[in-house]
Amino acid sequence: MELPKTAWQGVELEQRLAWARRWMQRTAAAAERLPDLSAVRLAVTAHIDLKSALFLRAFRIARAEVILHPADPATTRDDVRRLVETWGIEVTSPAACVEWGPTHTVEMGGDVVVEATARGYDGVVAGIEMTRTGLNRVAGLALTHPVFDLDAVPVKNQLHNRFAVGSSTWHTVLARTQLSLHGLAVLVVGYGEVGGGLARTARSLGAIVQVAELDPGRALVASYDGFEVVDRIGDRADIVVTATGRTGTVSAEVIAGLKDGCLLVNAGHSAEEIDLDALGNGQDVVPAVTSHRVGGREILLFAGGHVANLAAGDGDSLNAFDITAALIVDSAGWLVAHGNEFPAGLHPYPGPS
Repeated sequence: MELPKTAWQGVELEQRLAWARRWMQRTAAAAERLPDLSAVRLAVTAHIDLKSALFLRAFRIARAEVILHPADPATTRDDVRRLVETWGIEVTSPAACVEWGPTHTVEMGGDVVVEATARGYDGVVAGIEMTRTGLNRVAGLALTHPVFDLDAVPVKNQLHNRFAVGSSTWHTVLARTQLSLHGLAVLVVGYGEVGGGLARTARSLGAIVQVAELDPGRALVASYDGFEVVDRIGDRADIVVTATGRTGTVSAEVIAGLKDGCLLVNAGHSAEEIDLDALGNGQDVVPAVTSHRVGGREILLFAGGHVANLAAGDGDSLNAFDITAALIVDSAGWLVAHGNEFPAGLHPYPGPS
């Protein structure tokens, strides 16, 4: 899906880069704390936008060799891709990343670790995973090295996930559709920190909000936050937004029961949260929205089911993502210094945050 550029994407790259550096001072400070990484071959999976470029540049300045796999082609900015390639960073597939022989990984989604495990590659010393989607995938692997959970670190989970994602997701949806949420029934699927942020932001924007959450503890939190909690995705919602990090959350069965004209939005890392095959081919309605016929009903899909705020917009704000990017840089330095001190498997991240 080729979308018109946002106003921000229409600004010259060098001008955007200078503005981003102005507002991402924590990332710059973290870059100065990095040790010499000249012995490191770092495989990174990330969304290729300007904010990610700043932490990638930090790794190169610290003399790491870096190879990059796009977390999602739909979120790749071609001008940023060309920029990082001028820094000596090859942008390629998970298979090519493994063949390159990485010693460490820093990922959004776990694609390189999944590929390395499938191939029996045991050259990775230690890795970082930043997303719930990636952690769910990694948890099922027979790992030969430690992988550290960066998503649970408070400044990532309680700040980035809780506040930034909800705000930027709804900003993107409303900007692309020219709608408001006033009076619309919104169903948020999943009540982790991302889902909670989506629900609270939607309510502040005038929506009538329900939450679908199977975990009893999280469902109780949602009810204490004042939301009606349902145990299934029904036919009342004008907009359904997913935030679970799990494949097939909105299944073919769920899609068949949605309200005529319902708009599906994905705020999770992977488009696989929605069963896109069940929707079939769609027709463009407006940029970023396609119409699909399912069982005599029209179902609308936002941004092809890809992560909404990046696939159709500019992602999280610079100053909000600055905190996350600084954590990514600091965690990479810690990973190289201490990651090999842990056994194989998934671990809480114990480093600087």
